[in-house]
Amino acid sequence: MTDLETIAKSAAPIELHDDLADFLGFTPRLAYTLEDAGKFAGHLCPTVATAFEMARRALKELFGTETPQRGQVQVTVASQPDAFANGPLAQIIGYVTGAAGVTGFKGIAGRFNRQNLLHFDANATPYGSVTFTRIDTGASVRITAFGERIPGEPDLAPNMRGALAGDAAAAKRFQASWARRVKAVIDHPERILEVEYLKPAGSKS
Repeated sequence: MTDLETIAKSAAPIELHDDLADFLGFTPRLAYTLEDAGKFAGHLCPTVATAFEMARRALKELFGTETPQRGQVQVTVASQPDAFANGPLAQIIGYVTGAAGVTGFKGIAGRFNRQNLLHFDANATPYGSVTFTRIDTGASVRITAFGERIPGEPDLAPNMRGALAGDAAAAKRFQASWARRVKAVIDHPERILEVEYLKPAGSKS
């Protein structure tokens, strides 16, 4: 097992209740792991890990000691969807929270809607931040990730170039450096995430 696989399997899951899954008889409880997020994205990187931890933190702030409700959070990304890695970041957040864009599930008889709960707003500030709003109470938090706070790996770039050129030793060094950057996000998300409370939990819209 690689270092990155070990990190993906050992990270704490995010547990939620999903009314739609419960209604359909699938399961009322869903647990999403970092490994799931990596499979969904097709890779595991600091951005995927950051998105996963942003979702975890937002759900904790919005629901407190309650079980987070999947499909009950609206997400707005202060960015164009194709800017930097903000599109992939939003996809992971949507995967965990259930928030979707125009392709999302429309619901059943006015319930369980997931469509148009995920938005991009290039005019919102600070750029790249993500606002999470609880639909039933209006409680809202804005989370900004500072990727530059992830500890650097000076040899990452040259080892990546070596790996791309087929150097097996460089590939091993590159993968180890890459895994350390992902682990830094998972182990200490508080170092890179800043939370602003726009409307406190328990507020009515």
